[in-house]
Amino acid sequence: MALTFTETPFDRAALQRGEAIQLRVLMSGARFVPLWEGLHLVDDAPRLVTWDHAQTQAHDLAEVVFLGFAGQTPWFALPVKGAQPEGMWKGLREIMPFLPGDEAAVLAYALAMANWRRNHLHCGRCGAVTTLTEGGHSVACPACTHRSFPRTDPVVITLITHEDKCLLGRQAAWPPGFYSCVAGFVEPGETLEAAVKRESFEETGISIGDVRYVASQPWPFPASLMLGFRAGAVSTEISRNDLELEDCRWFAKDDVRGFRERGDDAPGFKLPGRWAIARSLIDGWLAE
Repeated sequence: MALTFTETPFDRAALQRGEAIQLRVLMSGARFVPLWEGLHLVDDAPRLVTWDHAQTQAHDLAEVVFLGFAGQTPWFALPVKGAQPEGMWKGLREIMPFLPGDEAAVLAYALAMANWRRNHLHCGRCGAVTTLTEGGHSVACPACTHRSFPRTDPVVITLITHEDKCLLGRQAAWPPGFYSCVAGFVEPGETLEAAVKRESFEETGISIGDVRYVASQPWPFPASLMLGFRAGAVSTEISRNDLELEDCRWFAKDDVRGFRERGDDAPGFKLPGRWAIARSLIDGWLAE
């Protein structure tokens, strides 16, 4: 099964992003993914809107983001400004467990672009108001000509194992009983493998040897790329050096098989949700 948010059905058509007139022509036959304050318009499923709707709602079409083509149909993300409009609006975290893979990927893509734009309204160099360029995939500063591009923050997430056990931890802010893999942001000038080893030691005190890449998952909360790894421990004594984790412990496979699902109100240990790469790493280990 593909990881959540990885089944994007689009040809992103990056070479057409710079043709502003052509993109405006494409809007007449396009589908639009509306977003308001990071929320999606939903009924029984996510709702899309047409060009006619986009025009009648007086949206700022200068803020529309070109997502690409699904078949012959162009798609755009449509930011909705002002007070909450009519309809039911929900966050992607709430609805993603119920979405088909391609729909979840489309909403994640649109949300990531909207989140980036909301955080880059002004130039990071001189502070002037920026304008969208390249179909929404860059911003330009009219004052100093500086350009910025959508940001993706790389995060390494690692299932650390030793013999027949895996290392899982939890943060205090997480739901009761919920445990997951060790994770952390990659720092400037750092390789992915070095980040895996550093985060492991900082959070758990465990030193690791071999590091093996497994898979990646875009994570639009707000703009991360989760890079999944497996790693073998060369030490086993736990020491929560940076106190980021409330608890960390080794679990045998039979222990983990007895974990409940995240969201289960019953007491006991909980696994990450099935939409998360952490769960994929754990399930892969259990299946060995």
